[in-house]
Amino acid sequence: MTGLMTGVLVAGAVMLVVASALLLVRLVVGPTILDRSMALDVLVSVTVCAVALYAAQSDETFVLPVLLVLAGLGFVGSVAVARYASGADDVEAEREESS
Repeated sequence: MTGLMTGVLVAGAVMLVVASALLLVRLVVGPTILDRSMALDVLVSVTVCAVALYAAQSDETFVLPVLLVLAGLGFVGSVAVARYASGADDVEAEREESS
């Protein structure tokens, strides 16, 4: 049973490393700010998965609040970037409505 669990943990870790490498490429190459922000958001999700994988491997519960904070940070960061990216359109729409 422990050999199977070790194999699953190693396979999960390898997939997370590959996903992180591909995300870093998208982060550097991404032509727009939205591509880069999406890459950062998915990178935070991969980090949450990696911390969860560590928690499953080590049977530690002290990392569960870290998972909550990372998930909240990823959500707030995504909303902030989306709001910033669409901010110019909102100002123009408000000007059109007021005139």
